[in-house]
Amino acid sequence: MFATSFPEVTGGSELNIAVEKGTSIHINTSATAGINTQCQVCISQRCQSSVVLKSDTRLNFSCSQPENVFTVKIIRDKPNVISDIEPKKHHAFQKFNRTFTWNLKPPDRATLHLSFSRTGLRQIQPTDGCPDKHVYMLTAEKVTIGRFCRNGTIRQVDVRKVGKLSLEVSGGQPVDMKAIGVLEGSAIDALVKIHVVLPERSSTQDFFTPNTFPENIKTIWYFKVPQTYYTDVRILSHTVPTCLKPDNIPTMNYFWPGKNSVVKPLNGSQPMVETGDFYLYIKNCNMPLPRPPSQGLMVHFQISAIARTKGQCIGHLPENQTLQIRVMKKNLKSACVLKLDSVIMDTVTIASGNRYDLDIFDCNKEELEWTVNQTIECKEWRNCASTPFPITFDYELQCISGVLKTITWHLHGPPNSAVELQSPTGGLHHCLPEDKYYSILLLNVSHIKTGITVGQFCPKGTIETIQIRESSIAVTASVTSFSGQKLAAKPILNYSFTQDISEHYIFTVAPKKDNPTVLATPVWPSGMKPSSTVSWIVNIDPQLESKLKFTNVSQPKCKGGHTNIAVWTIPSQTVVYSTKKDENINDILVPGSFYLNMTNCKFPTVPFRAMMEITLQNNTNKFSDKLLVIILSIVVIALMIITAMVIWIVLRKKKRNKAPPVSVYNPNQHAFLPGLHGVPKTQEEEEDAHTYEYIDDTLVYSHLLKHDAKNEECTDESSPALPDRPVRKGKILVTKGSALVDNELNGYNQGPSTTSGSPKSAIKTSEEGAYETRLCV
Repeated sequence: MFATSFPEVTGGSELNIAVEKGTSIHINTSATAGINTQCQVCISQRCQSSVVLKSDTRLNFSCSQPENVFTVKIIRDKPNVISDIEPKKHHAFQKFNRTFTWNLKPPDRATLHLSFSRTGLRQIQPTDGCPDKHVYMLTAEKVTIGRFCRNGTIRQVDVRKVGKLSLEVSGGQPVDMKAIGVLEGSAIDALVKIHVVLPERSSTQDFFTPNTFPENIKTIWYFKVPQTYYTDVRILSHTVPTCLKPDNIPTMNYFWPGKNSVVKPLNGSQPMVETGDFYLYIKNCNMPLPRPPSQGLMVHFQISAIARTKGQCIGHLPENQTLQIRVMKKNLKSACVLKLDSVIMDTVTIASGNRYDLDIFDCNKEELEWTVNQTIECKEWRNCASTPFPITFDYELQCISGVLKTITWHLHGPPNSAVELQSPTGGLHHCLPEDKYYSILLLNVSHIKTGITVGQFCPKGTIETIQIRESSIAVTASVTSFSGQKLAAKPILNYSFTQDISEHYIFTVAPKKDNPTVLATPVWPSGMKPSSTVSWIVNIDPQLESKLKFTNVSQPKCKGGHTNIAVWTIPSQTVVYSTKKDENINDILVPGSFYLNMTNCKFPTVPFRAMMEITLQNNTNKFSDKLLVIILSIVVIALMIITAMVIWIVLRKKKRNKAPPVSVYNPNQHAFLPGLHGVPKTQEEEEDAHTYEYIDDTLVYSHLLKHDAKNEECTDESSPALPDRPVRKGKILVTKGSALVDNELNGYNQGPSTTSGSPKSAIKTSEEGAYETRLCV
């Protein structure tokens, strides 16, 4: 562009400057030097504060350090735009602050296409500089598009109509500029179109609208985004002009190829986590006159590109599920991003009957938690079976990672109904706020209309059922140390709608002997509602008794009326304990099953609340009664045995007296009884030689007594006479005469005969010792 005969400019030295065709060199006093400077530039002994060189010229300066006073501008008109821009290297003005300018003018209806592919540009603030002391400026139609440094993401700029490119190089810095390609481009409907190629690494770039943005003019940016990278747009600052039409206020307009355009206000949130190449354009409005400079349009925005891992969840939530699923970020400042239907949200809500398209970016399982709300309604009794139904959650969002924190079931029954809750897995127990939870599952039961909590419960306990006089309640299951979608894989509770109950709350409890059972009034640690009642039905083994201990009672004074605590047994309905007002509450022992009832007054001065503990132990009274029953039973059994033995003995004796005894004469004088075994003793061995035993005629003559006496035919036979025969009565031997024997044999003994049946045959003996027998045939 120019040449010099000296290696550098020095004070008083003469310089030969060669100026090329189409180039002009402007040497001007810098603004920082001031108007009182004595240094001038001299041509042919004519010294001036500034000169313009259009041809070869010899000059010198009147001071030793002119680089501190003057600036140099080298301007070249480039009519042929189909060529590269590349400044010639020279050293004449190296110590001066220099500005290289190229005026570019394309053909009619064409566009200047400036290629910065070899160096790349990045936009900076109007007052900022560049680290390498090289600052590029771009102008279109006398409007400054912006200032740029090298090594940026801007690869191409399209300028409509006349354009100008400048390069500012600081004094003492050699020019280091790579060639810039200039081509003709297709027509555009904007003042300038800037092409940006984002790098394949995480990056953030700043962009500015043109200074003194003309009215009704558009600026376009095109961003090329690498695959697997997602862009975020943020507006850091902006000013909005006063527009002739309020509905024509400038906006941010986005367009992704193949998608619908998105329009965002300048003061609103901008697109986040978008993938793919996109266009952004900003158009100014028509402004009234005069236009203050401070009221012009200015937007400073940022484009960030980040490589992200993406998860996607697309589906349709069935309408009959009556569900509402909410997914939320635990830390709002984390890099985790949720997008529902292309809209970024910190909390995403999916409702039944809606189709959803949820994108999840860079979210660990621990960064998300989701909650579920399900509504269960039964408005008419004919549709409400009395059979308990399980409370479960059987719809899984398998594509959503995170922690399932809570599930809330809203139960709505018919008017004037009550809700009964029952645990299918072994009862419930109170999980009081002041206690440490050792269960991973916490159940909160509350009223839907008022939001008042009935209580907090955990699985595995002695509370079998909970009845609430309310047709609409909510049951919320929350976890304390559990994650995943398996919270409600099995039924948590069974519910049923029943007819209205007399109490506000009824708890059925079955305490265990191993561990104490803790009970608390509803709404603990708050007090019961005024005029509300609660009952506990405590079922225990009749052989046990309960030690009922009131561990924490806050019993208020009432303005009219009083509170009441009463205990009575089941089923005798005997009142065991009753206290009113602010009396001291005593521990009591209750045998067997019992009711515990509490009633709050209408106007309590302080909250009415109570906590109880039930401990089971053996019933000592029952044990004594049982022992007495056992002893009495033994005595009765003994008496029955004795009575039976006496009766048996009496009957035995009577049986023996039914028929007269029969004696049999033994001619060998050896007395023996029929049926006895062994050799009979001799007369000498006997204490009494005449020993006889009774022989029951039913045993000896039973076959002869079967015939009827009326049909008997008898014959007489003669036998020897019988001697006196002793008869044994117990241990005493008695000798009877023959007449007595005959009388006994013939049934003539005194007293009535106890023998029943057919009449017996008589056996008579004669005095000569022979006997005769009447045989009956």
